[in-house]
Amino acid sequence: MMMMKIYRKLSVQNYLLLLLTFSLSISIYITDVIILLLIIIWTISGDFKGKFIKIKSEPILYSTLLFLIYLLINSFLTNGELWNITIQKQLLIILLPILGTLNFKQKYLTKVPLVFIMGIFVNILLSIFTLLFPMNSFFKSGHYENDFFAHAFIDHFDYSIFLCFGIFLIISLRRKIKNKYIYLGIILILLITLLNSYGRVGILTFFLLIPFILFVFERSRLHNRLLIILFTCAVIMYNYAQPFQNRINNTFKNISLIYKPLSLEEKIELDAMFLENQNDSLKKEHYINEILKNKHWVEAIAKKNHGLETSLGKRYVYIKKSFQLIKQKPLFGHGVNYFKKTKKELPHNNFIFILVEVGILGLGFLLLIFFTQIKDFFNCSRKNWLKLIFPVFFLFIMCFDNYILHHNTLVFFCLFSFIIFTPRPFKNISV
Repeated sequence: MMMMKIYRKLSVQNYLLLLLTFSLSISIYITDVIILLLIIIWTISGDFKGKFIKIKSEPILYSTLLFLIYLLINSFLTNGELWNITIQKQLLIILLPILGTLNFKQKYLTKVPLVFIMGIFVNILLSIFTLLFPMNSFFKSGHYENDFFAHAFIDHFDYSIFLCFGIFLIISLRRKIKNKYIYLGIILILLITLLNSYGRVGILTFFLLIPFILFVFERSRLHNRLLIILFTCAVIMYNYAQPFQNRINNTFKNISLIYKPLSLEEKIELDAMFLENQNDSLKKEHYINEILKNKHWVEAIAKKNHGLETSLGKRYVYIKKSFQLIKQKPLFGHGVNYFKKTKKELPHNNFIFILVEVGILGLGFLLLIFFTQIKDFFNCSRKNWLKLIFPVFFLFIMCFDNYILHHNTLVFFCLFSFIIFTPRPFKNISV
């Protein structure tokens, strides 16, 4: 009873919502602690019958629960278990119904987009600090840790997604940011940070969606200039920002190698260059001559397919193998946690991942969530273009990785699904 009185008086959930938003791009640990506190508050606040009725009345909430329930049933029927590492990760999706059935005040909900941007800016400042002083406790090890660029505090594939969507959020808040120079400045800082990251998916998504947003939903003279500024900035960054340049060049090179394999001479030269890098005293030409003298060595090199050894090439192979698995059990899949149990390589495509593990039926339940979001955009008399852009944005990035399974992006999905498609009684709040 005492806890209930404190809860009602302080409205703790409102502050936790903002803290969750702020920490999302900075700390997984803090994020998890906040989610745990929100679950506790949801439990002690009671009124489970009212919450159940509300979930039934909100298609986005009940479609989310249906997807999770199906995963649990599939896991039990195929594996004889209700708990495994995949279920543990996917269980985070329950955050969306929890947020949708907690009582938040309107003034806190409307602050979420700006608080999210503030969290990203803190991350940017800390990443600049690690760039200047790499030997410090803030430095995050992981992908590209030896490369000279501003390292974020979450993995590059999540960080680029947040930066990309952060720009979309700022554009949606144009009427609230009166000073156009501050408005343009924030967008440019986010864009430069995005292009200076190694997040290929976030960069690609940005350049595909930004013309559509500015030409269809946010047409104005300012945004016409903004579009020119953004693409000019991209050209400049391509010439001077090594991460952006490397990602573009390597992507086209990887694609080219898949569809146009190297000749035998090129393969031999590539192996010779590799050996040269291992031994500074001997030159490439020496190794080429040694290779040509050895028939078996030449035959081994001829069998190599360098296109399939690149990052994109490996993904291409994983996807081909996954389609073979889908054909074996198309309807219900091989069971939740199949990839973890068999130690097979992930296909880096959320839809193919779902098809392999839980089949066409599971994919149908997943797509139902996005269908209800897009339907909400067309059914709403007061058009909020984020209601269309957000599901399209997420459906697109899911083609390149398991973003509906990754911790950071799954929490991000739940948070902004709640904010953008605000359930009753906050249905008319515009982000």
